[in-house]
Amino acid sequence: MPLPKNTPAIFDEILADYRHGTIDADAVREHIADATKADAALQKFKDEHLAWTDYDDSVQWL
Repeated sequence: MPLPKNTPAIFDEILADYRHGTIDADAVREHIADATKADAALQKFKDEHLAWTDYDDSVQWL
């Protein structure tokens, strides 16, 4: 599922790193959590579009 065009740059960067193989699923979760802690305004976007990052490893990441 593609992300909206208004995706905050920090999330684009985190997911690009994952797609390029420079970080793993755990790092994605950690970086997203750090970003939402640093800027609470990102939480709404995360909840609406990146809730799947809250899943545990029983979900197979592609």
